[in-house]
Amino acid sequence: MSIDIAYLLPLLLAMLAAGAVGGVLAGLLGVGGGLVIVPVLYTTLNLLAVAPEHSMHISVATSLATIIPTSISSVRAHHQRGAIDWALARRWGVWIMLGAILGGIAARYLGGIVLTLIFACVALSVALFMAVRREGSYWREQLPSGPGGTLIPVGIGGISTLMGIGGGSLTVPTLSACRYPVRNAVATSAFF
Repeated sequence: MSIDIAYLLPLLLAMLAAGAVGGVLAGLLGVGGGLVIVPVLYTTLNLLAVAPEHSMHISVATSLATIIPTSISSVRAHHQRGAIDWALARRWGVWIMLGAILGGIAARYLGGIVLTLIFACVALSVALFMAVRREGSYWREQLPSGPGGTLIPVGIGGISTLMGIGGGSLTVPTLSACRYPVRNAVATSAFF
């Protein structure tokens, strides 16, 4: 089996650029590279004539695989600065993991078009929320407890898995809207 370098070169260049931009965003904002990697990989795979019903699944799965090394690196750096809220990490970690498992199971049954729509709708919603939210305005004065305190991290884990992102794009705005310090929100979301 021979590999056509001219065919793979656009994919390689797109992934290097997406990885660089995604890595910078992950380090600065706590929003992992998935928001960059998934659309770039999806578009590139479509340009390379990969079957549309497979390109979104490949993009999401590839992005999820890149999260592990970037998260480890980011967590180490934030931990050294004492910015991670380990109590929140323990409280939400199991629920985010449960949501991620449920999201992975759901992804098996969802078509590429549905995953694409989920990615687009959630990314647009988060962008709009961040754009229109006034500085100093909060949804709540503190993180919810009880069922809300459980459903939020389960939802973050599930939706993040369906989108192929690590969860920082959902965790940071959620924590910030609950009057949680942004520095700790970014650091703790890197752990999630």
